[in-house]
Amino acid sequence: MAETPLTPYDSLFKKLLGRSGNAAAELRPALSAAAAARIDWRHLRPYPGSFVRPDLRQRHTDLMLETRLIGGTEAFLYCLVEHQSSPDPLMAYRLEEYRLRFWSTWLDRNPNAKKLPMVIPLVMHCSPDGRRWHAPLDLADLIDIDQDTRAALGQLVPRARYLLDDVNRLDAPAMLALRQPPELRILKVLLRFGPGNSSLIDLITKDYGSDLQASFNTAGGDELFEYIMRYILTVTTGPIGEGDLEPLYDLLGPKARDITMTLAEMFEARGEARGEARGEARGRAQGRAESLLDLLRVKFRSVPAEVVDTVRAADVAQLRAWTERVLTADTLESVFG
Repeated sequence: MAETPLTPYDSLFKKLLGRSGNAAAELRPALSAAAAARIDWRHLRPYPGSFVRPDLRQRHTDLMLETRLIGGTEAFLYCLVEHQSSPDPLMAYRLEEYRLRFWSTWLDRNPNAKKLPMVIPLVMHCSPDGRRWHAPLDLADLIDIDQDTRAALGQLVPRARYLLDDVNRLDAPAMLALRQPPELRILKVLLRFGPGNSSLIDLITKDYGSDLQASFNTAGGDELFEYIMRYILTVTTGPIGEGDLEPLYDLLGPKARDITMTLAEMFEARGEARGEARGEARGRAQGRAESLLDLLRVKFRSVPAEVVDTVRAADVAQLRAWTERVLTADTLESVFG
């Protein structure tokens, strides 16, 4: 099966957190000192593949990192970012599902294995509305039994705990105080405050200008800046004209202008070309929306007006996920989760 193309959101997360220094700075503080001491952080590197179900890729982005434990045993650190406004109450189950998907892939590559490698999961939560994380951190807490039964079953109740970095616990100044690499702070700022923020460029150039400069001036900074600009030009609201980008160019110099204009040569004249590009994308989405509505009417006969409005307002990725669900759904409600 062909892999789903990465969105600018996915690409930014995987590019910045895929750097070993950033990954270590994110994961190490979440572990106990004793656990962190058992990991050989020098061997940390991305492991290929995504283990998120296709219908959940609108809200989950994942990155598996391969490393070694002290003594040479292979181990993995699994980072997943939740970027929807409402935290997934079944996250502990989702992570166990993704871990099983990974182990299945790993066993295919290691058919003679008699044991499974350790996988340590961490969830980074970033949502634009600032809502805090409140979902259970352990699979055991999702099992629907009373306390007496839980106590009686003891170790038979399945447990699978994950680590949590709730970025929403921080305001913008608190992020500046994080003792992490500048690019990791930039990543969290963009994920936390980026979507729908018409003042995003002003925010990152004024409040996080030094971090942006430091990221730009590192080895591979040109490529990192390209990923950052792809994300900014995708998630900000309203047209972006050349004048809107001047603070970036003033901060980073002419090379930033060259990268941006090469990347988004249509983003001129107050974003007119950007609007055309959005119009083309919207046209594709509208075509998919009408096709999905036809399928819904054939299968369920009647489609409420609010469902029609929801479908016609959705983007291509969401429409694709809903269309896949129509094939196996028994009810209209199950199509939309």
